[in-house]
Amino acid sequence: RDEYISGTSCTVVLCGIDTFNRKYVDWEIKATLDKQHGLLGVLLPTHRASPDGKFTVPDRLHDNIQTGYAHWISWTDDAQAMIRAINLAREKARTPRLIANSRSMMGRNR
Repeated sequence: RDEYISGTSCTVVLCGIDTFNRKYVDWEIKATLDKQHGLLGVLLPTHRASPDGKFTVPDRLHDNIQTGYAHWISWTDDAQAMIRAINLAREKARTPRLIANSRSMMGRNR
């Protein structure tokens, strides 16, 4: 994973209904955090909330949204809004002390 993450400054995680189940998504997020790159979670419009109004996202992404390291937005068709979100995620990457990356890597899909 690290060889692919090396040429990036920010990873965008598109969060749909099954994204949290995918080991490769977890691995990409971990590699991003290992490199101290920006992390942006984007809630896709097809992802519906649970009855209590919550969305299921990858655990490692959630941890970093909670610490303030990762940025989180809902899907937008506005290209300028997406550029601003990516830039904000890259800005947040300047505070690596907020990284939460101690979880074990997912061994298999859920």
